[in-house]
Amino acid sequence: MNTTETSPNIIVDRRPMVLVILDRLRREILLAVFFVAFFILTSIEGPADLSEEGYKVLCVFFLCVSLWTTNLIPLSITSLLAIALIPMMGIMDAAEVYSFFGNKAVFFILGVFIMSAAMIACGLSARLSIWVIDNWGDSPSHLLTAIYFLSAFCSCFMSEHAVAAMMFPIVLEIVNALNLSKEDSSFGKGMFFALAWGCIIGGTATVFGGGRVLLGVEILEKTAHETSIGILEYTQLSFPMVIILFICGWVALKLSFSLDVKDIEPVHRILQKKLEVMGAVSIKEKGIAGVMFLTLIAWLFFSEDLGIANIALVAIVLLFVLNLINWKMVEEHVNWSIILMYGGAICLGEVMSRSGAALWLAKHAFEGTSYSVPVFLLIVAVLSAVLTNFMSNSAVIAVLLPPALSMSDTYGVSFSMVAMTVILTSNFAFMLPIGTPASAIAYSSGFITIGDMARTGFFLSLLGMIAFAMLLFFYWPMIGYH
Repeated sequence: MNTTETSPNIIVDRRPMVLVILDRLRREILLAVFFVAFFILTSIEGPADLSEEGYKVLCVFFLCVSLWTTNLIPLSITSLLAIALIPMMGIMDAAEVYSFFGNKAVFFILGVFIMSAAMIACGLSARLSIWVIDNWGDSPSHLLTAIYFLSAFCSCFMSEHAVAAMMFPIVLEIVNALNLSKEDSSFGKGMFFALAWGCIIGGTATVFGGGRVLLGVEILEKTAHETSIGILEYTQLSFPMVIILFICGWVALKLSFSLDVKDIEPVHRILQKKLEVMGAVSIKEKGIAGVMFLTLIAWLFFSEDLGIANIALVAIVLLFVLNLINWKMVEEHVNWSIILMYGGAICLGEVMSRSGAALWLAKHAFEGTSYSVPVFLLIVAVLSAVLTNFMSNSAVIAVLLPPALSMSDTYGVSFSMVAMTVILTSNFAFMLPIGTPASAIAYSSGFITIGDMARTGFFLSLLGMIAFAMLLFFYWPMIGYH
């Protein structure tokens, strides 16, 4: 009996052993470099015009920036490291440092995550998504638009990464039903870009789209104690830019991706089957929808009196009191690492502000680069948009906002205007998957390459900057915002 054995392909690495070892230990070597540099910097004297505590905070800041940018360890762990290092180095008392973590932004983010998780766990979000796509997607062009619009709309009211996680399996089923190839299907690429871009752009429209907005507002309130940005105020200031960017994204989808599919009937059959399996709308779905509606009403009309974080926490309690959810339903959908990341970032920003490190860094970074308010804000916006493609958009706010706010008095510009500049442009994470989970989730499909994302993302980021410039030079002055 003859047997044919197929031996696996064996690839021999012919590089010198030193290069192989360096390649395998690249992460460990970089970590060692960062920490050795940190210890060297902390052992020497700082600038004469900066306090000893301020210099130590800057050392912690640059270590965190390095780790956030390279993502060698999780973002949340870097934030926890910052919280630990500040009291250990004698910069500030531990009790005061830890108190910064328990701010309202963290609890609001937690509330939004749990409510989003409730909608996903009970199937309400999936039901709505399937219904919209099934009813609007009567052609390839309309199907692409439906995915884009639905992702953007949901991200106005839910965390954009939760929307991306909800939409991803639906889009994946669509491309599988159409037998689209990862290598050469332009329509397949377009649908995953529609998912990512819709989540990012929609998440810019309101404070509910992502925790980064609340992170920015919290840093603003800590820096300028009598200044804040309300829910309706934020949407009023951002809405024109979001509309322009939404239209630009839709046009870019139409121009960049050809519709190489004609028959989408298999998609409708699959979605109809999924709705049949789900059955009629359950009492839990109706109850969760009702609580969500009441919460949105409370946020819009009573947030100044009651506080957005308090409303979110009461809504969560109501969901549990009415037995609409249990902890097991929501725990797998709550992104605890993001919550830890925000708390640590707010803590570091507050310590930088109080120690004078933020002002010192801002003066050396921005002073002399511009002589007018619009030019200064444009420089901040460009820097924010560039950084957000190489690190988490939340990390960009934590890194850039404190020093930028410190220059407000120098240029005679309001704190809230600087904050809006950083917050809005920090969400232009179109070019690389690291900036936001929505891009990372879309990239994980295998339909999108880094080259695809960089080429199309650069174009959309450029359009985003043009839209922001229209806000800065025309819309904000027109409504008296300065």
